[in-house]
Amino acid sequence: MRELADTTNPFKPGAGRVPPELAGRDVVLDGVRSVMAAVIANAEGDRPVIISGLRGVGKTVLLNEFIREADRSRKWIAVKVEASPGRSLREVLTRELHASLRRTMSLGDQVRQKLGRALRVFRSFQMTVDPAGTYSFGFDVSAEVGFADSGDLERDLRELLDELGQGARELGMGVFIAIDELQDAPKSDLNALNLALHALGQSAWPVPVLMVGTGLPSLPAVLADATSYAERLYDFRSLGLLNDDETRAALTRPAEKAGVVWDDAALALALDSIGGYPYFAQSCGKHVWDARSTRGRITLDDATVGVARAREEVDQGLYQSRWERATPKQRELMRAMAADNGKPSAVQDLVARTGKSRASDLSVSRNELIKNGHIFAPDRGFVAFTVPGMADYIHRKVND
Repeated sequence: MRELADTTNPFKPGAGRVPPELAGRDVVLDGVRSVMAAVIANAEGDRPVIISGLRGVGKTVLLNEFIREADRSRKWIAVKVEASPGRSLREVLTRELHASLRRTMSLGDQVRQKLGRALRVFRSFQMTVDPAGTYSFGFDVSAEVGFADSGDLERDLRELLDELGQGARELGMGVFIAIDELQDAPKSDLNALNLALHALGQSAWPVPVLMVGTGLPSLPAVLADATSYAERLYDFRSLGLLNDDETRAALTRPAEKAGVVWDDAALALALDSIGGYPYFAQSCGKHVWDARSTRGRITLDDATVGVARAREEVDQGLYQSRWERATPKQRELMRAMAADNGKPSAVQDLVARTGKSRASDLSVSRNELIKNGHIFAPDRGFVAFTVPGMADYIHRKVND
């Protein structure tokens, strides 16, 4: 009979879920928190921040954590949106800003009064995508004619953020805009975003607006392609895989808080299997925890069972679905990429491996895989998987 501590499993696998221990992310966390604190203290905007990295390394987790902290402080008009190829930033920002402003209005009459003009300008911005007035505040708001209603996203976004920032400054607050999967936004929207943020930053006293965007490692190049000076506009931060010490902390600290310790052999097996991938670390932690057979300890047998269960879950939920959605020609290209064991693949090498005669023979499959988010171009003439471990999956499940 299993004798276990009556403790809830502390590990939290899943896209965007904040783990019990944000190991290895202190530099980025503390950096953005410091910027947020300075924006509020100085009532002045700062450089927008871009956080890039492969899928499953914690970008959305950090973004969600920043939004939670902003909401808890009650010092921010905060919104989080997810960019996508088929939807404009104007549309998604309108919906989420409306919800955030409704929450802000609940803080009292003084807030409503000082944000009065900002609400009218927002109504103008809103009418370009919602002329029927589907979104309401529970009270009438007239549009501020001639502001944020031109249909030019750069101009309208600049005017909207400027008014929101001025109103927030009057209240001792700031405006926090979080955009996930930013590389998927239409190029014209990225250009407009770059221009609007650049214009706001050129003011003698920039309004307290802070934008944090996240995306794949290709995002800095995507932004620079949309506007040449983007590399100077943003504060770029990157997230990579965890080192052994960071992975160890992600596994052991939550367990120790619950009165459970890892045997050395069990921990060594888990570290080797995880390979520094944060997403897989949480899945391993969860399944190893559930496989425990002894109170207060995680043994090698527990880890062996748990790691196998986690591998099966991640294979089916993350890798297999990507593989099955790919066409035969796309799979041919992915097989050729797997030979580089997770490192970027030179397109010319892929041409040789697939028996093609020129790079253009792979261009359709390459572009489709990039569009679907399976691969990205880290540099000219190279492609790489967006998900760590995809090459290993292909070796284990496809090429065996």
